[in-house]
Amino acid sequence: MLAAVSPIRLSQRGRAWLIVAAAAALIAGCSELPSFKLAPEAGPMAVARLVPKNGSTVRGMISFTQRGDKVAIAGNFVELFPGTHSVYIHAVGNCGSPNAASAGPVWNAASTRSGEKRTGDLPELMAGSEGRAELQTSSATLSVGTGKPNDVIGHAVIVHAAVDPDPKVEFGVRNGWLACGVIERSQGLDLKKLF
Repeated sequence: MLAAVSPIRLSQRGRAWLIVAAAAALIAGCSELPSFKLAPEAGPMAVARLVPKNGSTVRGMISFTQRGDKVAIAGNFVELFPGTHSVYIHAVGNCGSPNAASAGPVWNAASTRSGEKRTGDLPELMAGSEGRAELQTSSATLSVGTGKPNDVIGHAVIVHAAVDPDPKVEFGVRNGWLACGVIERSQGLDLKKLF
């Protein structure tokens, strides 16, 4: 006849230490740990802080983060009129003129023809009744900090008052260019350094 074995009762703290010890033993027994990648490594990052132009109150921030062979783009914009707005990357990193015309035309690194997608084309913004809009997208045609012709650093981002597929640069006149910001390299937040 087999003797009955009574189970060992451990406190909650004792169970926690037992789990930690078991996990440590398991890890120590592995010569190589598996590598898990939930998302591509975040590479260089660039940010543009958009300030009002043409007497508007529109402001915003947009970031560009290299993730593998794509660039993740995230933006938040406030004080927009409700409705659809164009947002473009412009050729020149200069927002010094009152109407943002100093940013030049929409960036077109590949010299595409009229009607074709340009380097600076971004998705349209849809502002709600509260005047806010968000942008979340990615692009395989842009890069960050590479120095290549498709590098976003040194260009400007402009939010336009309405959908305008081909905004014209006009100095000295009011236009629908509501906010402008120059794209600059950013240090970002490196989570690896926190842990």
